[in-house]
Amino acid sequence: MVSSLPDGVEMKVTYYRSGVIIRAIENLSYKLLEESIVVILVIGAFLLHLRSSLVIVLTLPLGILAALLVMKLQGVNANIMSLGGIAIAIGAMVDAAIVMIEAMHRKVEGLKLTPRERRRIVGERSCEVRPALSIRC
Repeated sequence: MVSSLPDGVEMKVTYYRSGVIIRAIENLSYKLLEESIVVILVIGAFLLHLRSSLVIVLTLPLGILAALLVMKLQGVNANIMSLGGIAIAIGAMVDAAIVMIEAMHRKVEGLKLTPRERRRIVGERSCEVRPALSIRC
């Protein structure tokens, strides 16, 4: 018990949220896996390029890991609101990655490029699609 309470006063937990948070994390993990499979299938079907779909799929767990790391560094707990925000951000991350990969794929398809030329094209294409991605050039 809490020693600062007066004698005869008890503290009882009436609303314990750990079960809800555990289920939310499980749901988020399942949705992440589900979204990854859908992205691989869609990109594979439309671009016929497995490596491009893997780039997109890797952005999902890395983006979520980065968000959770920043939350941890700032001392923010993973509550229902933050997990909901991460779930919504998954869709935005997938959309941005698909737009960028599709723009890149159209430009470099069939070309033999050096790494320097490839980086230049990545920069050009990211500036071209920046309104859709909300980035600065």
